Amino acid sequence: MLAKLLASFLGTLPFFFGLAFLAPLSVQVMAEFGISAIGGVDMWTVALIIFGAWGGIASWTGRWI
Repeated sequence: MLAKLLASFLGTLPFFFGLAFLAPLSVQVMAEFGISAIGGVDMWTVALIIFGAWGGIASWTGRWI
């Protein structure tokens, strides 16, 4: 039971890494370049969608690239 719970938690770590680290990092980098929105959409929304999807794909496939 505990092993299955731990395995499922570790399997979702790339998704949470994308949301909790890569998305804020990209928003800060874009802010340094003076970009606050893309096509009228806030950078936070764009970053959470992109890196949430990327992390989800990494969780599903087992690799980032």
